[in-house]
Amino acid sequence: MNRLGVYQILGPSNCNDARIPDYCRQYLRDLGEKAGMEIYAAEEPEFQKQGPKVFFIGSGGTAEPFSRVFRCVEGPYYLLTVPAWNSLAASMEILSFLHEQGERGEILHGTLEENAARIRELYTVSEAKNHLRSMRIGAIGEAVTLVASRADHRLLKERFGCELIDLEVEELIREYQKGGYEENAWVQAVKKKGYLPEETEKALNVYGAVKRMVEKNHLDAVTVRCFDLLGSIGTTGCIALALLNAEGIPAACEGDTRSLLAMTVLHELTGEPVFMANPSQLDAQKKEMIFAHCTLPINMPEDYELTTHFESGIGVALSGELKPGPVTVFKCDESMERYYVQDAVLLESLHRKDLCRTQLRIQFPEGTDYFLKAPISNHQMICKGHWAKLIHEFFAD
Repeated sequence: MNRLGVYQILGPSNCNDARIPDYCRQYLRDLGEKAGMEIYAAEEPEFQKQGPKVFFIGSGGTAEPFSRVFRCVEGPYYLLTVPAWNSLAASMEILSFLHEQGERGEILHGTLEENAARIRELYTVSEAKNHLRSMRIGAIGEAVTLVASRADHRLLKERFGCELIDLEVEELIREYQKGGYEENAWVQAVKKKGYLPEETEKALNVYGAVKRMVEKNHLDAVTVRCFDLLGSIGTTGCIALALLNAEGIPAACEGDTRSLLAMTVLHELTGEPVFMANPSQLDAQKKEMIFAHCTLPINMPEDYELTTHFESGIGVALSGELKPGPVTVFKCDESMERYYVQDAVLLESLHRKDLCRTQLRIQFPEGTDYFLKAPISNHQMICKGHWAKLIHEFFAD
């Protein structure tokens, strides 16, 4: 179970009700139950190592004690309140003090359910940022033809904290020639489709080769300049990336490092598999777009068929059928300043002959201006569910 330690501050015992400590202990237990995690009063050294920085203002008379201890951590500062004992009044005094100090803060005051939801959101964002700071993401041949899709290594390290490792496509080809791959449940599901066994075997050997490079280089995410494989080994990376994504390893195509970053951020925040797709057709009046690509996380559709890669007519690609419903469309760059997100609705999966193999028709309630006026490169990231609020929180600090 996830755990979050909060810094509890209570007023002086000589002017506060003796029932307050027991009340606060029970409040944290109840809050943790609603949040699906353990929430407890932590000692300062433990609290300093955690995030988000939640101070539990359990009563009145706490503003002055807070002013003496809050610098033990950096903000933003979150003030968790209870609906009694002058907790809210004290928190308002504290938040005003923080603003005078040039610091950012927020009061968490509401029902147990509301406070639990906000804490879950803050915890998820904090965990995602911490994980990203320690990640190694790899580019097996970074994009050459995609002129606006290459992430700046230095800026990526400076703003997100993660390290971008450059690897050669030639190394992938050598690994492919060794042959072999893990016979896991996803691989078996692909084989059961019965699609051109020789071609399927070649595609699965690309999966094995990429997986070995991921393990050898201790990568948490990877992109492959997959068009290089068409002439050199006569197959594509579509199945390889579909399988890696299903295993929870963000895997992007075309050597697109900017998309790999966006895919990794979205996966870290939501836990959902992420579809990297081309915007293919736009209807501004209907607020609709069609997105398409030849690879798709194999655990994302309700069902899928295997076919050839669209542009080349060779290899093995996925044509997925996804259930209509809420989706999120997202893209960011490595500056931590520019991003796009919108909660949208998947209307249907299409199966046109003139587009990449998995095709989604999506409606955007807020419109489609971004795509024509200020897009962040070509590829966009799509996952199931509505996550815009969480993503805005991630980029808020």
